[in-house]
Amino acid sequence: MILRKYPDSISSLQKNFIVHFSGSDTELNNHVSPLSIKCSMKGLENHRTSGGDYRVTSGTYLIVNEGQECSSFIKDEAETFSVYFDTEFAKETLKSLVTPSDKILNYSYLPNNHPVQFFEKLYAHNNTLSPVIMKLRLASKVNFDDDNFIKEQFFELLQKLLTVHRSLYAEIEKLPPVKLSTKTELYKRVCRAKEYIDSDFTKDLTLEKISKEACLSQYHFLRLFKSVYKTTPHQYLTAKRIEKARNLLFGTDMSITEICFEIGFESVSSFSWLFKSKFGMSPEATRESYRLHMSKMKIK
Repeated sequence: MILRKYPDSISSLQKNFIVHFSGSDTELNNHVSPLSIKCSMKGLENHRTSGGDYRVTSGTYLIVNEGQECSSFIKDEAETFSVYFDTEFAKETLKSLVTPSDKILNYSYLPNNHPVQFFEKLYAHNNTLSPVIMKLRLASKVNFDDDNFIKEQFFELLQKLLTVHRSLYAEIEKLPPVKLSTKTELYKRVCRAKEYIDSDFTKDLTLEKISKEACLSQYHFLRLFKSVYKTTPHQYLTAKRIEKARNLLFGTDMSITEICFEIGFESVSSFSWLFKSKFGMSPEATRESYRLHMSKMKIK
């Protein structure tokens, strides 16, 4: 079932369904959610759970577990696309996919009545799960609301969720050699700090502020972040800013100085040096090269 607005009561719908619409100034009040995947195909949608606040953009999706309290809010124009799994469908499907030898969940054995708990976090769109999401979005756009088709795609989505979940444990294993439950908690904290950087990378972020978001000391956080992501928090923050700067160079007429301050740098010279180190050309030369290329494309 495909809905064109948020229903009055999420919990009253005892079936698989999709919510897909474009709009602004839209709010979904606090509710107990079934297992769901939250996407924003265009624009920004804010979600709040007991685990934190999440800013879902076109490049990310959020997994919310069954039984989790959640609320959502869209301020400016956005295209929201959320997938909600019927509780029994998800339970029976996941039970059929998980065997005692699987190591993709917190425990190697999953009792029949134990709900599957995925990592509640922002995920970058990927080649595993995202193609199924995009197939469902296309079906929605052409109003192909066929129950059998949607059920098959929801089954495939759950398979892909488990695959993504398994891959996270490869990252978790990079953490120091402690018991799995401790590693899992540390991983969640590091992910939360990374999401904080992703949301506020243009602001004045310091290692102290970021490590506090993870409830870890600066030293431990720095070590753990590098273990998981193979880069330091500062290097990751800088890369986010430089990538944003390139988008602004290509898509706006803002001056180099304006872009520098817009993305969180305090020194134009430092920004220019970092940009050139990343892309091999200064910001000015990069913009000029891009515009020359685009003008030639128009001539053709």
